This record gives sequence, structure tokens and C-alpha cells, in this order.
Amino acid sequence: MLAALFVISLLLFLLWLLLALILRGARLVGWDTNISFERAGRFVGQRKVPGLSPILRFFAERKADRDRREEEARRKKAEAEARARAERDKTQKEHDALVERPIPPDIKRDMRAFLDGSFVGEDRSPLAYVGYRVGKTRGLASRERQRRLDVCFRIEIPSDLDPKYQGWGAPATYQRFRSIEKHLKMLADLRRGRNNQRFAVADWEEDRQWFLREYCELAGMLQRHPPRRYW
Repeated sequence: MLAALFVISLLLFLLWLLLALILRGARLVGWDTNISFERAGRFVGQRKVPGLSPILRFFAERKADRDRREEEARRKKAEAEARARAERDKTQKEHDALVERPIPPDIKRDMRAFLDGSFVGEDRSPLAYVGYRVGKTRGLASRERQRRLDVCFRIEIPSDLDPKYQGWGAPATYQRFRSIEKHLKMLADLRRGRNNQRFAVADWEEDRQWFLREYCELAGMLQRHPPRRYW
């Protein structure tokens, strides 16, 4: 029994001694046990104090590393937000410039003729609305077709077109980009293999590739940052 009490007393003494060494350093003065947490906190905050225990130094360095990682994460987050804000502003500026660009007079005439019922072909699609035509007989030159694709990308779709075209999306949006690109591909795929349609197919494929090159980068930006007017 006495031996057990002695061991317990010895352990308590050693524990007190260890705490005193940690909190006051190697300099242990007398038997003063009045060790304040405030003084201990000051020791914890110091990196190069004579007698600072390895355990205390370990935790101090861990805290410093954690602080550095958190600061680095905050810096990277701020940089990413700044890049996203710059790209959003750039996207909005390019979108606004597109939809505000005037429609050429000759394409306006084709649009009025379409609404009056005077247009070439049977397809009353948004491409036909802007006077887009392909093929050897009545087709337009590459530059003229592509001008009309550009206009189709950035204008409102007339409400009297077939309802399926109302889902083409708002002007100069990612949805409009995908709708035009898929429509050109569909037209070429449907008529591929028909000998009398080979010129039309070649035109659709050429124009689809041009459209992708011209607007693919902007379309990606529009997908990430939809224009404010369509929020």
C-alpha cells in the first residue's frame, strides 16, 4: 500500500516537474507552482526561446505550416476569383458587342422576304430566315453563307417559326451556338451519300468547321459565364 502511494506521489511530482519545464523552460526556480496560462501562451507564440521544449517547438512549427497553407489557399482562391471575374467581364463585353452589331442591309432584305413568304427552299429554319443557302445551283459563296451564320448566331428567332426552333436559345449564347452547329451537322448527315446533294453537303461541312473555329472559344466562355440579361 505504501509502495503504491509512493509511486503515485512520485508520478505526480514528475508530472509537475515536466509541466514546469515546458511552461517555464529549463530554468526552474524554487518550487513556485503558480504558472499562469498567459505566460504559457507567450512561450507558445515564440519560435526561438532558449529552453523551448522539442514538443512545444513541434506544435509551433505545425501551426506556422498550417498558417502558411491557409494563406496560400486564400491567395490562390483570390487569384482564381480575379481570373473568373476578368473572363466574365470579357465574355459580357463580347456578347454585347455581337448583339448590338448592325445587321447588314442585304441580310435584312432577305429576312423581310422570308417573313413575307418569299424565300428559296422549303425549310423555314432560322438559317433560311437570314437567307442562308447552299448548293451548286442557288447556293451562296462561302463568305456570304458565313456572314449569314454570324447574323443567325446573334439575333432573336422570329416567333412565327416552327416551335422546335424556339429552343435554339437566346442570341449569342452557348445554346444558340450548339443549336446552329448541330443543325449544320444534321443537314449534312441527312443528305450524305446522295450524288445530287454533294455540293450542298460540302457547303454545310465547310460552314460547320468555319463556325466552330470562329465561335468555339467564345461559346466555352458563354457556357461558363451566361450573359447577364439571361440570368
